[in-house]
Amino acid sequence: MSRRSERWSPLLAARRAAVDALIALKERLPEDAYRNPPTAVGYLLLVPALVLVGFLFVGMLLLAWYSVLTFDPIEILVYELTLENWRRLFATTGYHVIFLRTIALTTVVTVLAVALALPYAYLTVRVRSAPLRKLLLVSLFVPFFTGVIVRAYGWLIVLGREGVVNAVLGVFGIGPVRFLASEGAVVLALLQIMLPFAIVMIAPAIQNVDRELELAASNLGADRLATFRRVVIPLAAPGIAGATIVVFTITAATFAIPDLIGGGRVDFVANLVYRTLFDSGNYPLAAATSVALVAVTSAVVVGIFRTIGSGTLGIRRGGGGG
Repeated sequence: MSRRSERWSPLLAARRAAVDALIALKERLPEDAYRNPPTAVGYLLLVPALVLVGFLFVGMLLLAWYSVLTFDPIEILVYELTLENWRRLFATTGYHVIFLRTIALTTVVTVLAVALALPYAYLTVRVRSAPLRKLLLVSLFVPFFTGVIVRAYGWLIVLGREGVVNAVLGVFGIGPVRFLASEGAVVLALLQIMLPFAIVMIAPAIQNVDRELELAASNLGADRLATFRRVVIPLAAPGIAGATIVVFTITAATFAIPDLIGGGRVDFVANLVYRTLFDSGNYPLAAATSVALVAVTSAVVVGIFRTIGSGTLGIRRGGGGG
């Protein structure tokens, strides 16, 4: 045996002993220990999530408390209870318009994102060409490498008065057309940001759809579109539900895109909260607006739960996605 082998032999022996110990420990565990972990272990794994939810819950309680305090232009906060902030929120037509715009445009973005994500996710999962699959995956994850602000400025360059689109239209003698500061531009920019989230949520659900079911539908005379509509979409409903909830909640609370692309004309509730907080310093009214947004968004999410289920965000008793 060489000197090098003699030097490494104690380490090899220690590694073999550690592996043998792990194997012995594994053999002592019940066969279903990995499928059904002990209740205490399960609760222990929930601790980080409970801590995070606890912080969010405390934050919501503080917002609710601030929303019933009195605003003073000099002292900012006066610790006297009042419902004036809520009365102003419910009585001001401008606030109603912003809330309705937020929910309406968020719904449009959610529907378009899920509708476009379905065929993209299906093609990514089912395509047989390895280069094409890699191209689809790269195209999917590249947007995550850039921030929302960078992508927003990209749309400013594309849709600006002297941007790429107007340059192309100018070749045909059209324009310049004002695309920015419009609801269409905001929806387009939000759709480009939310689409990858929807695809990521839907693709695993389609992956779990047995391909043999599609072949069976084809053998029974269904074309590709009918198979996709009657077999794939119903079985991928958990992923669709999860994508709908994630896209809706993120879009409803967005700030940067309506601010930059909307140009102050297509404000969302988040922009209203920002202006109320930093322009006038009205903390109680901003808190009331924030709580109202959370309440409206939560009501819509509950409606989605009741309509198509909790999807991949739910947990059944057996541990699988709902």
